[in-house]
Amino acid sequence: MLQIERLVVSYGGDPVINDFSLQVPEGSFVGLVGPNGAGKTTLMLAASGQLQPASGQVHFGGEDVYAHNLRFKRRMGFVHEEPFFYPQLTVAEFMRFVAEVKRIPAGKQEDEVAARLETVMWREPRSKRVADLSMGMRKKLAIAAAMLAHPRILFLDEALNGIDIESAFQIKSHLKTYAREGGIVILSTHVLDVVEKLCTRYLILQNGRVLSDLDAAEFADLRENGRAPDLESYIMELLHGASGPGA
Repeated sequence: MLQIERLVVSYGGDPVINDFSLQVPEGSFVGLVGPNGAGKTTLMLAASGQLQPASGQVHFGGEDVYAHNLRFKRRMGFVHEEPFFYPQLTVAEFMRFVAEVKRIPAGKQEDEVAARLETVMWREPRSKRVADLSMGMRKKLAIAAAMLAHPRILFLDEALNGIDIESAFQIKSHLKTYAREGGIVILSTHVLDVVEKLCTRYLILQNGRVLSDLDAAEFADLRENGRAPDLESYIMELLHGASGPGA
């Protein structure tokens, strides 16, 4: 389980995430939704141990993420909106580098790398330099690398943007299976259709706070009762209310 307790993250003294708490059990596929500047990326960076908060705690599997940072990073995968690579490396070299960081035994690295590249339908030569890849191909490579060593939790920040339709379909199918088998996926995206099709829980953020936290079944009930015709309308109503007088 991922447990976030009273998290505060500030930039220049201004809180971006403010007194945020959340519990995410195994098998969850959480969609983070909100306007630009809502705190989605900051929350994911702090929850994954990549950004030290001003206060608060994050635990995964009962362990403090910040106290056991290296061990946690080997158990998780993170895909940034604009993935960072060593551009001089080839695809094969980059995947081997990540496999080493995640301590995959040398004798198993080749099979594991091949399996993860197949997950994202990789068809480019592995000898190709990362610098020569399109942004969509870099996203696919980042997803493949994040999935190495069967992580227990995946953080995906706009990870599916720019990926071709066929590959995206297969990746989404794999992610659903991954969550059903007990993994945790935290997905930040502006594409609400993806949220509705993939996620089992919707977390709507505004100014570093939770406006709504409901699972897919609860939202289905709202829609059936005529209280939310679709996710976009539901979110817009929440945002309008949050920015109105006295909000």
